[in-house]
Amino acid sequence: MKREDLIQEIVESLARCQRLAKPSVWQELGLSHAQIGMLFILFHHHEASVKQISEYLGVTKSAVTQLLDPLVDKRLVNRRNDENDRRIVRLSLTPKGLQLLKKLNKLKYAGIRSALASLSAQELQVMAQLHQKMNTKSSN
Repeated sequence: MKREDLIQEIVESLARCQRLAKPSVWQELGLSHAQIGMLFILFHHHEASVKQISEYLGVTKSAVTQLLDPLVDKRLVNRRNDENDRRIVRLSLTPKGLQLLKKLNKLKYAGIRSALASLSAQELQVMAQLHQKMNTKSSN
């Protein structure tokens, strides 16, 4: 197998491990995959504007608003006007939204933990060494 194909296979495998094992958790809440993604974005980009979110996702501001309205209705996201420019709408997670995200994060990492649990102690040691090497390379 070519080096580039092997790298792609590893990336895809890691992504599969990271997917939520139980999408029913967020489906029961009446949320879409895109709305869950928006919650994760807001976790990493506190007080983001609708414009910033639309640019980040590559969608229109009206598309962001359509995704956002149910999140506000469910009290997962706060929406407020910017103090300096009332045309700008700022978004942030509510405590309820943050609590849901923590729960989803645990589920998200459960797949990775399960995959790692299937490895022997020696394989885990090799994996840890490889990760340390990767982290050193990516931080340079």
